Amino acid sequence: MHKKRLVVIGGGAAGFFCAVNAARLHPTLDIIILEKTGKLLSKVKVSGGGRCNVTHACYSIAEMVKKYPRGGSFLKKAFHHFFTNDTIAWFEERGVRLVAEDDGRIFPVTNNSQ
Repeated sequence: MHKKRLVVIGGGAAGFFCAVNAARLHPTLDIIILEKTGKLLSKVKVSGGGRCNVTHACYSIAEMVKKYPRGGSFLKKAFHHFFTNDTIAWFEERGVRLVAEDDGRIFPVTNNSQ
């Protein structure tokens, strides 16, 4: 029997998120991440000045969608499946404690993207 394989195109935050969740849901799956630049998670490493700004403390889907004038309807649908509280829970379930700053940006308490 052949082992099932998932190929994730893109080694950024979304690609890694996909791969991690696929591995959790299907532990026997062989997962490969392809990144054309060869620099995995490069934008994540510099987000928030190297502190890894993971989300924003906005808990209203309607308010969040206003921040994205293009693609708002798509994002609204996506946000109903996975939003701010889900993001926070996802990180904390993996042992990454988060903290919100006064301006609403949410970072790991370590203030380090590494």
